[in-house]
Amino acid sequence: MSFTPALLAALFILVFVSIVILIIRSSLKIAAQKTHLALTLGFEQPPELPIQLATRVEELYQRKDHQGVYIDEIYHKRELDQELFIFDVSSSSGDDSEMGSEVFGVISRELALPRFSLTTLPGFSSEGLLGGLMDKLLDKVLQLAEKYQGLARIEFPDRPDFDEGVIVFGRDEYAVRELLRGIHLSTLEVGKSPLHIAGSGDFLTVDFSLPSSSTTNENDLISQYQHFTRIYQAFLK
Repeated sequence: MSFTPALLAALFILVFVSIVILIIRSSLKIAAQKTHLALTLGFEQPPELPIQLATRVEELYQRKDHQGVYIDEIYHKRELDQELFIFDVSSSSGDDSEMGSEVFGVISRELALPRFSLTTLPGFSSEGLLGGLMDKLLDKVLQLAEKYQGLARIEFPDRPDFDEGVIVFGRDEYAVRELLRGIHLSTLEVGKSPLHIAGSGDFLTVDFSLPSSSTTNENDLISQYQHFTRIYQAFLK
């Protein structure tokens, strides 16, 4: 059986449209599930971008080239004197536009943080340093840190397990060391899934969207929220 060029073109368009529809339906289903879980946790979608979130996210994510920082998929709730958020953040810099997805953030008067950026590296063997996932993870961490203003690598030779398990950047080395001195590595780890923690002043974020060596989905939104709560409480004064 032979097909005319017009029929082949029509079949190609049909397949392409079918794939696009499936992708859209899948995206909508994921978005609806995320909204349902966020509402279950007591979050609400604010009618507009909260200014208190915007100013703090810009400080944490603004780059040297001053590319725009965009925040969307925002959920918010207040607990006593703390404001909690879930959000996505991106920039206008092409291939590197996604900066964080399903990021959890907290604004609290009980936080007094030096500017720092920390990424946990659990679940990777030493051979993985040359592997694809670890390469992608390290590249992302190092590239982001280089683009932040005034952040320098901080190492912990006196804490070998901590030094091997995290990558830390900060502006004030002494203040960051003091901040992390009383925090155990197990408090920051979430199974085999790496995560990114950043903070400044009264604002702390935890990003669960980094590449993982785990093939299982350990971190649905509810379990992420539980991990986030445990982590940010460790940083409270």
